[in-house]
Amino acid sequence: MRLPVRKRKSMSTEAMAPHGQPRVEDATRHDTFLRLIGQYEAALRRLAAGYVVHAADREDLFQEIAVGLWRAIPGYRGEASERTWLYRIAHNIAISSSARLHRRERSEGPIAETVDQVPANADAEQEAVRNEQRRRLAEVIRTLPAVDRQMILLHLEGLSYAEIEQISGLSQSAVATRLSRVRERLKEKVQARGMEQR
Repeated sequence: MRLPVRKRKSMSTEAMAPHGQPRVEDATRHDTFLRLIGQYEAALRRLAAGYVVHAADREDLFQEIAVGLWRAIPGYRGEASERTWLYRIAHNIAISSSARLHRRERSEGPIAETVDQVPANADAEQEAVRNEQRRRLAEVIRTLPAVDRQMILLHLEGLSYAEIEQISGLSQSAVATRLSRVRERLKEKVQARGMEQR
């Protein structure tokens, strides 16, 4: 008597349910990914700006974060809120990516990025001033050590001390103390840069 031999299905066949429909897990993963990116894209782009200078590098970092999020979705167990879980993933990727970029820039030398914007009216002038203030703040934030940078970026995104604790692993009191010190340093650095540019 011969035993039946089970033929191995191709990966694309295994990923599909009968009639060419995606498996439920894949559809859920896809829906979850689209929902999270839709909800947090602006925040993740701001996070990227806090770690890297150039627009192309920011876009690359955002893409790395999106890929990391896609890969991490099946492992999400609900032990933390989606928001804190997502920020933990994003900051871990941003820290390692910016370190790689920093090493590359040291060996290759920095590339200047220029932005030419001419305000058309008073509203545009005010927006240009706000953009310049944001640019200076992001520039100063990028000079902070990684942990301080993570703290202030999470704080600026409106996360509570409890959420920052879950992401960083520091106690809430340590987060509060560190944020207080970081804000003071940022204030001093922003003021010093403002004085330099006068």
